[in-house]
Amino acid sequence: MPAREALRKLLGKGRTFVEPPILQDAELFLDLAGEDLRRRMFLTPSADGVELCLRPDYTIPVCLHHLTTGNPKRAGEYAYLGPVFRQRPGETGEFVQAGVESIGRADAPAADAESLVLAREAVAVLGLEEPAIKVGDSALFAAVLDALAIPNLWRRRFARAFGDPMRLRSVIQRAGGEGDEEAAAHAGFLAALDGVDHAAARRVVDDLLSIAGFTAFGGRSAAEIADRFLEQATLENGSGIGEAAVAVLDDYLAIGGDPASAASAVADLSRQAGLELGPVLDQFKRRNAALAKRGVDLGAIAFASDFGRRLDYYTGFVFELYDPRRADAPVAGGGRYDRLLSRIAVRDGSGDDIPAVGFAIWLDRLEARR
Repeated sequence: MPAREALRKLLGKGRTFVEPPILQDAELFLDLAGEDLRRRMFLTPSADGVELCLRPDYTIPVCLHHLTTGNPKRAGEYAYLGPVFRQRPGETGEFVQAGVESIGRADAPAADAESLVLAREAVAVLGLEEPAIKVGDSALFAAVLDALAIPNLWRRRFARAFGDPMRLRSVIQRAGGEGDEEAAAHAGFLAALDGVDHAAARRVVDDLLSIAGFTAFGGRSAAEIADRFLEQATLENGSGIGEAAVAVLDDYLAIGGDPASAASAVADLSRQAGLELGPVLDQFKRRNAALAKRGVDLGAIAFASDFGRRLDYYTGFVFELYDPRRADAPVAGGGRYDRLLSRIAVRDGSGDDIPAVGFAIWLDRLEARR
């Protein structure tokens, strides 16, 4: 049986194959996927001036399909196999992806484990029997920030940097310092925004953009621009997080190893630093148990506390699989994105979360290794 046919059979067990349109609403991706995808999309205007893009991934279109074909909170299991279009240095911009999206399952640790196990089975069908596996958990990092009572403006900066270890550590060190020496000279307006809540700041920016005749700049929404103004105001006024919080974050980001060892190390740090990580750490441990129950050797998985996938919609567990002979590009990757469907349904993100997890496989990278 040809490899792609075998892959389709594996992914289709208990799932519905979907094939969303290749031309997609670019604004949806610009709003939801973040900078990493934004700069790699192929964009084109329609005849009526609407900005379209060639489908850069399947996750957002599959979520949109789920939302428009029934009750958003119902369980849905989807699979796909088809072309996507994304600029990739040194690689073709048109390539085939396969993957699954599991939406609406309440048993998150078991669903996470199932997603990783299925991804491993899928790459094995394509000839990679022993992939290197790397995992992370942005929800655990967010729980540490919660426990340290990190201000929202710094949290947003950390969230944008998460997944880029050098950038994240640089932002944390700046948060513990005396402010940004390169801050712009327009301190008057920024100072006026300092301390204003996000909703109020967004209204101010909306008004300014409306007066100027613009709805967005460079694909960024008014909400994103408001975030940037507020962050600059914080930096301008030297408001940081304190040396003690920086020390705890440094200790947390030094944690690595296999997931079981990492769970123990995080528990030790939480006791030493007086952090309340309860439910999130418990979910991390339950996921480890679910993986072990499925026969996964946790010792063969590398956990990194600063590892995240560079798409804004991920909210927790993430993973990537690599060919051990090529560590610079994953052959599969995915994770949990519990807030994505509500953000699509209600652009301001005020809807209820809908649990979801999935992964994608880069077939060209696997087929090139044969």
